[in-house]
Amino acid sequence: MGEIPTMGSVPVQVKICGLTTPRQAQAVVACGVQAIGVIAVAGSPRWVPPPVSQAIWTVVQEQNPSVERVLVVADGDDDQLDVYLAAQDNRQRPTVLQLHGQEQPERCRQLSQRWGLPIWKAHRIGSPEDLRTTQQRRDGAAARLFDAHVPRQLGGTGQQLPLAWFGNQRLSGPWWLAGGLGPDNVAATLQQLATMGVRPDGVDASSGLEHVPGRKDLRRCAAFVAAVRGAGV
Repeated sequence: MGEIPTMGSVPVQVKICGLTTPRQAQAVVACGVQAIGVIAVAGSPRWVPPPVSQAIWTVVQEQNPSVERVLVVADGDDDQLDVYLAAQDNRQRPTVLQLHGQEQPERCRQLSQRWGLPIWKAHRIGSPEDLRTTQQRRDGAAARLFDAHVPRQLGGTGQQLPLAWFGNQRLSGPWWLAGGLGPDNVAATLQQLATMGVRPDGVDASSGLEHVPGRKDLRRCAAFVAAVRGAGV
């Protein structure tokens, strides 16, 4: 991987989500990302079945074991998660569970303990108050991801959060910014946040880097990583 960019002293990491094939995952990892995401939410155009997810994890582990392998689920029950997580070979398993549904704090803690994996809790933000509310949760999340709230959609909407909502917020713990980010706007987004004294630990993109849902445009993926790296210049 190339040098991780910084804004001030805080590294800005890159996660590209919604990968659907091992070959695609290999190419995205080669762009220099720090995390990739695979969707296990039925009905999503980026959903993959368990065998494909295991194949993706394997190639990522073999190519660069430092890249986080993030399985995205939403209100999944134990039986569903068992199918995705029960592989005996750790190379076929994710390293992080990202919860994108209505999981309550107790459920978040339960899942982390059951599988021995860190939890990233995604929040669909519809107002500045929603950001403040997330800080009151005691769910054991290792990180939070903030995405735009769009009715009846869990993510991948291409809608960007109003950056003004982050002004005067005291966000504790690691967090990722998602929603409507692409190579054309991510640097300006990070720079605008920096003027408000706000520094995300990472940025997450999916639909803004695609030809069609589930098929990443690798040139846009590379350009996205490059834009994040240059944002602090």
